[in-house]
Amino acid sequence: MKKSLILVVCIALVVAMFAGCAAPAETPSAEASTEASTEASAEASTEASEPAADGDAPLVGISCPNDPTGWVAAAQWSAKTTAEELGLNYVLAASANVNDQANKIDEFIQMGCEYIVLLPVNDELAVAAQKIKDAGITLIDFDRTLGDVEPDYYVAGDNHGMGVAGGEYIVEKLGPEGGNVVIMNIPSYGAIFTERADGFKEVAAEHPELNILGEWASDNGAPETVLTVMTDVLTANPEIDAIYSTDDEMSQGILQAIKEAGRTDIKVITGGGGAKTYFDMFDDFPDIWVSSQTYAPYMMSEAVKIADKLIKGEEVEQTTIIPTTVVDRTNVEQYLTDNGITEDAPY
Repeated sequence: MKKSLILVVCIALVVAMFAGCAAPAETPSAEASTEASTEASAEASTEASEPAADGDAPLVGISCPNDPTGWVAAAQWSAKTTAEELGLNYVLAASANVNDQANKIDEFIQMGCEYIVLLPVNDELAVAAQKIKDAGITLIDFDRTLGDVEPDYYVAGDNHGMGVAGGEYIVEKLGPEGGNVVIMNIPSYGAIFTERADGFKEVAAEHPELNILGEWASDNGAPETVLTVMTDVLTANPEIDAIYSTDDEMSQGILQAIKEAGRTDIKVITGGGGAKTYFDMFDDFPDIWVSSQTYAPYMMSEAVKIADKLIKGEEVEQTTIIPTTVVDRTNVEQYLTDNGITEDAPY
């Protein structure tokens, strides 16, 4: 990379770091939480790799929201870790809000990025995404859609499939006798959480042995918020066999409410995401089948790998939908190992 380009990169990143610090973080639409960001994720907020030794390797820009939640922080961590393992010539920048992310995308274009891996704050990034395409840069979009703008490549999880998997898990664990089921959801998090709940309801409709007591909503997934809601649900329903939960952090609050209420009737709980802090609770509730139906932020690595494959001239499918995995105490250690999720991962 020429010295002038290196200078532009450095100046742009210094500006980006100050901009990211000055603006308040915006809550993302997927796997949102009020949980404070971790020290590890803060370190990954805006940084660049060393230029390729010969100066000719294509530059890959990686754009993410800032890290207000464990999920987003882990997506950043996954992108950075994968890019370094692959030896990519890359620059990673985090953004505080839609306008900040659009500005950083402009900087990526000026830097001469040939590929941009994008985790948008939301679909308002469509205008900036179109600029990427108009500049002839390959756009690899992760997780969130971009309105009418079609990325060159798209990587995401399967929200509807998460609901189906959660429903099938409850059916399996309750057995032919079935039981009373409560649905816990976070409608404010948007369509993806509706898709999860709808997937579960489709399974429940095929199993009359499941008696749906009702659906309750939490304002957000913060365990302390869910604790209050779930305490009321437990009081109103003295006999519950299973809880369909759309989110891992929500499930942490549910488990705390069950513990504080001294309830022993609940046999099965689902989740959604793939949070290590939730996994750590599995063994604390040996009489409950506690599970997560994953929508892991580590899928971000697949988006970065697509950039690497394209650089190498390999063919790649335009759309990659990664199926959910059901994780419980029987396979959690294997799941962490298989996905390279180490102790320093921030989610």
